[in-house]
Amino acid sequence: MKFSSDLDFHQNLKVRRNSRPRYRGYHAPMEEYRTLNAEERTFLMTINERLKQLEEQFLPMMNAKGKELQARVADPADWMQDFNLNIVFTFYLREDDPEYEEDDDNILMQIEEIIFDYNDQYRDDFGFGITSTSTHYFSEFRDDFEGQHHCYMYQELYAHSYLEWSDLLRIGDIYVEIKIEEQSGMLPVVPASTERRA
Repeated sequence: MKFSSDLDFHQNLKVRRNSRPRYRGYHAPMEEYRTLNAEERTFLMTINERLKQLEEQFLPMMNAKGKELQARVADPADWMQDFNLNIVFTFYLREDDPEYEEDDDNILMQIEEIIFDYNDQYRDDFGFGITSTSTHYFSEFRDDFEGQHHCYMYQELYAHSYLEWSDLLRIGDIYVEIKIEEQSGMLPVVPASTERRA
């Protein structure tokens, strides 16, 4: 199931969640990991390694941008009063996938992350860019994952996106987008200085 261009992110997730035949509301794959062959497991670890590389590449950028934006908010001469800083990972189907269409975006999944070092002093050993994430959070896969180290975004992909392992095997490309929203805060129609003059 691809993302529909007619729906927003949350609507797409809802459709995917409701399409599951059982355990509705459960995010992780229902397919047995142990049924995957060696080649398929190797490909999944290739995705994991690529996401780990991207986390290591982009985390310093996100922290630097976050600190720059925080400095602007703290500057009384700057118009900006608040901001949103997000990074979006979009996962695209391979061109040989049965659902791939020439005139379509062919998006399988999107993951948006908003928490980085600059804005969360409590991250400790978990979160974007922390690549030694333990697999013990998902006890049903613990034996299957023995010896593996999953980066944060890979875990987000398989454990929180209503995807099956067979879906992950369909990924061909990853697109990364940094989104910054600069916000003024509430601005009165009549500025206080004007009211005083009146």
